[in-house]
Amino acid sequence: MRNKLSIRQLFIDTLGFIGSNISLLGVLTIFSFIGSYFGKNFGVYSNRLAFLVYALYIYFFYFFFVSLYFAQKPLITKEKFVDSVIKLICIFAFSFFVLLCGHFAIGFLRYCSRYLIGFPDIYSFLRETYIFLALNPYAKILIYAGIIVLLTFSFFIPGFAWVSTVNNKDNSILTAFDKVRGNYIKVVIVCLLVFCLFPLLISIIGLNTSIWLLSIFHALLTIFQLVAYLHLYEFFYKE
Repeated sequence: MRNKLSIRQLFIDTLGFIGSNISLLGVLTIFSFIGSYFGKNFGVYSNRLAFLVYALYIYFFYFFFVSLYFAQKPLITKEKFVDSVIKLICIFAFSFFVLLCGHFAIGFLRYCSRYLIGFPDIYSFLRETYIFLALNPYAKILIYAGIIVLLTFSFFIPGFAWVSTVNNKDNSILTAFDKVRGNYIKVVIVCLLVFCLFPLLISIIGLNTSIWLLSIFHALLTIFQLVAYLHLYEFFYKE
């Protein structure tokens, strides 16, 4: 019988782990801050070389964070690093495939709206609803929530396979879905809280603050997100 995930206990354990490892997480927060600050202040997305360096920095940060969390010795090996990169490419390919299917579904709906009776009204209603949500600052959270739900199944759950690669465990994407089976709704709720609600609150708080302060908020949030995500992984992959 599969264990049922307790969202309350997950966050209690996350905060307990943070409280017990303040020194280590404090150092990692500094590196997270550096990545956040440079990403916001130096326009790395407009320069290919800068973006490549930034992407490598972020990847190494996540890789070493997972290795330190699970006390891997050695922290990095050539074989594990190469395998983790390959696994991440596979996960991105899977996520892209899911998004592509969504794109085709929208295209099919547009096609139907031209030729099938009843579809024009449905398509127009959906389009107008999306525009309303996108323009309304308060209703926009529903769009973010929808994106996070999609990412939960196309990226966050498959992402357990990447963590397993770093952690030297079964790194099959299919295994990740099988282990989460029976807890999908709770995993979606956790992802909505950790990757949607909390970031939106941070963004609201940081609207009128400096880049330094906003980067600090984002660095702290990143550490919390990683610890919560790895605790979620541990729950499903415990022996």
